[in-house]
Amino acid sequence: MEKILKHNKLIITVIFLITLFFLFQLPDLEINNDIEVFLPDNNPVKMSNNQLKDIFGASEGLVTAVKFDQGSIFETKNLKVIKNLTAEIEKLKNVEEVRSLTNVDYIEGTAEGMIVEPLVKDLPRSESEIINLKEKVLSWDLYQNNLYSKDFKSTQLLITLSKKLSADEESRVFYQVKKIVDSYQDQGVETYISGSTAVNVLMGDHMIQDIRFLIPIITFVLILTLYLFFQKILPVLLVMLTVSISTIWAVGLMAYLGINLTLVSTVIPVLLLAVGSAYGIHILSHYYDGLAELDKDFTAEKNKEIIISTINHLGKPVFLAALTTFVGFGSLASSKIVPIKTFGIFTAIGIIAAFLMALFLIPSLLMLNRLSKKNNNFNKLNHFESLIFSLHNFYSKRRITIIITAVLIVIISVMGFNKIVVDTPLIEMFKESSEIRQADNFINNNFAGTNIMKVLIEGEERGSLNNPKILTEMDNLQQNLESDFVSVGKATSISDYIKRMNQVLHYPAANTKSQTGNKGSTNDDTAEDTSSFYQGDSSEDNEDNNEKTTSSFYKSSDSSSKAGSSFYQENEEESQNQIQKQIIEGPDKEKKISELKFIKLLSSAIARGEKLNLTAAEMVELLKVEMNYNGAAYYEIPNDLKKYGAESMEDLSNLISQYLLLYSGSVDDLINNQLEPDKAQMLVQIKDPSNITAFKIKKKIDNYSSQNFPEGYKTTVSGYATMALEANRLIVGSQIRSIAISFLIVFIIVALSFKSIIAGIYGIIPLAFSLIINFGLMGHFGIKLDVGTAMVASIAIGIGVDYTIHFLHSYHQNRLKNEDLHQVTRDTLASTGKAIIFNAISVAAGFLVLLFSNFYPLVYLGLLVAVTMFTSSLASMTILPLLLNLFKPKFIKK
Repeated sequence: MEKILKHNKLIITVIFLITLFFLFQLPDLEINNDIEVFLPDNNPVKMSNNQLKDIFGASEGLVTAVKFDQGSIFETKNLKVIKNLTAEIEKLKNVEEVRSLTNVDYIEGTAEGMIVEPLVKDLPRSESEIINLKEKVLSWDLYQNNLYSKDFKSTQLLITLSKKLSADEESRVFYQVKKIVDSYQDQGVETYISGSTAVNVLMGDHMIQDIRFLIPIITFVLILTLYLFFQKILPVLLVMLTVSISTIWAVGLMAYLGINLTLVSTVIPVLLLAVGSAYGIHILSHYYDGLAELDKDFTAEKNKEIIISTINHLGKPVFLAALTTFVGFGSLASSKIVPIKTFGIFTAIGIIAAFLMALFLIPSLLMLNRLSKKNNNFNKLNHFESLIFSLHNFYSKRRITIIITAVLIVIISVMGFNKIVVDTPLIEMFKESSEIRQADNFINNNFAGTNIMKVLIEGEERGSLNNPKILTEMDNLQQNLESDFVSVGKATSISDYIKRMNQVLHYPAANTKSQTGNKGSTNDDTAEDTSSFYQGDSSEDNEDNNEKTTSSFYKSSDSSSKAGSSFYQENEEESQNQIQKQIIEGPDKEKKISELKFIKLLSSAIARGEKLNLTAAEMVELLKVEMNYNGAAYYEIPNDLKKYGAESMEDLSNLISQYLLLYSGSVDDLINNQLEPDKAQMLVQIKDPSNITAFKIKKKIDNYSSQNFPEGYKTTVSGYATMALEANRLIVGSQIRSIAISFLIVFIIVALSFKSIIAGIYGIIPLAFSLIINFGLMGHFGIKLDVGTAMVASIAIGIGVDYTIHFLHSYHQNRLKNEDLHQVTRDTLASTGKAIIFNAISVAAGFLVLLFSNFYPLVYLGLLVAVTMFTSSLASMTILPLLLNLFKPKFIKK
């Protein structure tokens, strides 16, 4: 070591140049908090989500909710605001599509067959037109919970962005949209923006705020604590220089390698500032103790001797402490959560850098100190000695009490383990007072939800998704999800469009629009037509009447033979005409319904319901179906051969193909081919961001599809919610794996260092004690195990093992000199205890700064690490010496 330190100026120069290189890399560091970055590229859920994006495009983006202070969303002035907002946002670069109340497609039956037009072609000018518009919106449940709230005061703009945008491009679009919607707030409008893009952008912004705010605070805290301990400026500057350089090296290397900064890696600078100081503190503490023992004036030669002596004396324990800390953080490299893996790797690199700075840079700089000072200017650092001796006197006389207390603490802590909740919803990482959290709550409370789960349904051949059986089961799955889970706001698939087209192409003639009539509104006579469902004579047999009024697409009849019996024709116009000829005739508007038939009608409607306590709206819908009002009896997937006059299911599949042929709108986000799809996507909107809820919904989807979907169809669940769920699952496995690896390697290092397996066991006892308390606190106080708190164990092991190693090393040296165990413990605490306490205080103080973070995972991370610093340092100075003195292991005397 002495030979190396002869080149102290060269060491300083090389370190300076390397630091300068990494410093220039920092501006290239990019932030990325997309949920996808949490999963490795080969993760099946991530791969399936990418597959869905390639086939159907991105379904996540920005969700903008608009609430009007006065009037409903259907009033002309409010519709004008919605229309203008839609138009302005559509013009923005990288905005692919905006769906809103004023531009969404509306499918309607006409005398010509079927038309697809904007829901709002012209703004309503009268009360009757407003009512007609409202009726149109309510006539198709696809719009429910997405385009209007229950009180009709709010609506949504669903904004889809271009694919593969960079973080800067996403941020630019978000703030452009925000600027546009905010400009309408002086017009009696409240606006809320959420969605995956908003979460990513605002998380990045809050991260930058954290870095700018927290690093100066932790720097100030560290400088203050260092100065209080050393009471000199030079050691403060040296320690701060080493931790600053190690931080620049670690983060600069991330930038150089193109590794993105995530919420988790935000902790790296804070952690290295707090933890990296330990090695410098131990070396400088011993150095100044050596100066205090000088019996002659301070000279350059004496200074060099003390430096070399300090390095030789502390080289091994500092190396072992750095190595075990490196292992503690390096164990996180085994995590399958990419941000945690990245955090572990680069924190470990920063720890090695801090060790090298303490071992080479600090001594090199100390050798340049050529000031001549008197011996009495160097006072021995006696901080905490009275506290340490009081602590020693207390527990040395109460061994049994201490052991019983420790066992009780362990038992109580273990009882909290089963209360630990594993959940990592990104939105809940923000504090309740944050704008994004309030926006997300508003949207989830008033609409279908911002958490998206995608279901990919794949058939074996082209056109297999036109099969009525699979479409019926898809529709049943959607209805089951919505009825079984309050948190499922909506489930949408191509089946919704097929049902709507089937309905409008079976409108009773009296309910269809005239060729010459106004296509923008419903015929007044039709709107009033709620008379008898029965036609011809007054027969009371429902089935007979249904047979009379339900015509066939496949069999010749008096009304259809002229046009030919086949529905399937190459020309779209001919198909439209054929459908029009087969539209069911409406009820006789002149005929009155008897009281008996009315009672039967109500009874039949109630019998259709799945419960007795029907609401008025549900009762009306059932009556519509019973009376086939506007084809309500045909709002279904056509799968009944008798009802549709088909000879085979293939005929019904062809019918569905014809529906898709006639549909002039786009359903590219739901099927992969407009005519013969073999892949379909179901979108499940969830109001609850919890992964626990997502797990239950996914389980329901998997179970239902495996039990009810026809053979030959494969189902894969993916999407934003599923990726968050997968990250949640991996956290548990990563936590167990990293703890096991950390304990194993720490055990091996300590065992090899003392050449004893028993020494390895003693080395992990204080760590195990502090970790049990940590997880017990999480369970008892409801702190979730998430992406932030999942790192606490490895941090606790990585840092806490330093205290154990320093104590064991010092105890071993004192034990070789003295057989009086009481005195050995006292001398060990006097020499090493103060450094342990000071290091624990400085690390805890540094991490407590995270209490001011914008994110809950970092708040709890800071709190729990501070607690583990207290428990692990206390355990190394109480439980460890108590066990050593009680059992007197042989390795400690070798």
